[in-house]
Amino acid sequence: MPLHHDVTSRITRRGALTAAAVGLGTVGLAACAKAGADGEAAGAASSAAVPSLSITTAHGLDAVLPQDPITVTVADGSLTTISVADAEGTVYSGKMDGQVWTCDRAFWPSNTYTVSVEAADNDGTAHTLSAQFTTAQVETVVYSPVYMQQGLGVGMPVYVQFNSPIADQAVLAEIERHATVTTTPEQVGSWGWVENRILMWRPQEYWQAGSTADVKLAFAGLSVGEGLYLADDTNYSISFGDNHLLICDNSGQHMGVYKNGALVKDCLVSTGTASHPTLSGTKVIMEKLDNMIMDSSTYGVAADSAEGYRTPVDDCQRVTWSGEFIHSAPWSVAQQGNTPSSHGCVNVNPTDAQWLMEFTQVGDPVQFVGGGPAFEAGDGVGCWVYDWASWQQQSALV
Repeated sequence: MPLHHDVTSRITRRGALTAAAVGLGTVGLAACAKAGADGEAAGAASSAAVPSLSITTAHGLDAVLPQDPITVTVADGSLTTISVADAEGTVYSGKMDGQVWTCDRAFWPSNTYTVSVEAADNDGTAHTLSAQFTTAQVETVVYSPVYMQQGLGVGMPVYVQFNSPIADQAVLAEIERHATVTTTPEQVGSWGWVENRILMWRPQEYWQAGSTADVKLAFAGLSVGEGLYLADDTNYSISFGDNHLLICDNSGQHMGVYKNGALVKDCLVSTGTASHPTLSGTKVIMEKLDNMIMDSSTYGVAADSAEGYRTPVDDCQRVTWSGEFIHSAPWSVAQQGNTPSSHGCVNVNPTDAQWLMEFTQVGDPVQFVGGGPAFEAGDGVGCWVYDWASWQQQSALV
């Protein structure tokens, strides 16, 4: 599971071009009459004509688009019930309006479905009828649920990423309608969009310690515009550990570490200088690395320049995509607790850095107070940038 900000590597397109549309198709099938008490077909004694079933769609029966409605017609009888199921027998719910049946969700591309109806002939005798249709091969987009593991920190939202922004608000709303989160214990929460490409569900407050969330994304076949459709469904569960909270004071140069509301450690730190300030606001630990090479050239400053660096660093915990980490910094121990000296990271001594690596969970919230430019929502797990009322406004359904 990717835990780095590499959008294109996580999202790919698959599938072929949309199958060519064909003319309206009609299928008529003989009825299977129910057996009577004497063992003969009940319909055999009826003088009424045997009903027949026909189904049509705007794109034919062998190239049905995932969100096409189905027109259902019963000749010589009246429809009493209808059921639509895929090849595995999964029944799809839908609504009948006159002769038009519309599925509550999109069909999966390149799948065969069976329409089964109960119909009564003009004498009231029941008949079972069925017909099939096949959805088209279409170009599909693979979205990426991220942070699907167990034992997350209480600041990590349900997180679903798309490869590029989706401009159409109606499409964003339709995606939300087909996404559900069930929490245990029950907690109030809301979906919201960041930069129209990341869909997150967060509770009103941080998750309760020990919570679980069951996530169902019924996305297969949803149109995202320009002949593109989402590729598949995803169902998964995540869980949350203890309530950890880190509060870093950019002016006071210390960081309090809390567990379930109690202070367990106060770390001396050195944050960003005036020319490279540490961003303020609530961030979330997104990634933990035992060691890495920190290279200023990754954000445009030559490593061999006066402001540059290329340094091996231990015990690194990422909090922004733009490069802020909490990490071991033995070179700045003298400044920790009194003087900002970093390029935006939170420098701590090696002992505290190792302790933090063992204590924290991916998903733990880190609140940065005491000044500094505001952390922006797209630079990390940004749902906590918003207060509750503002976050609800990030939903496309409001």
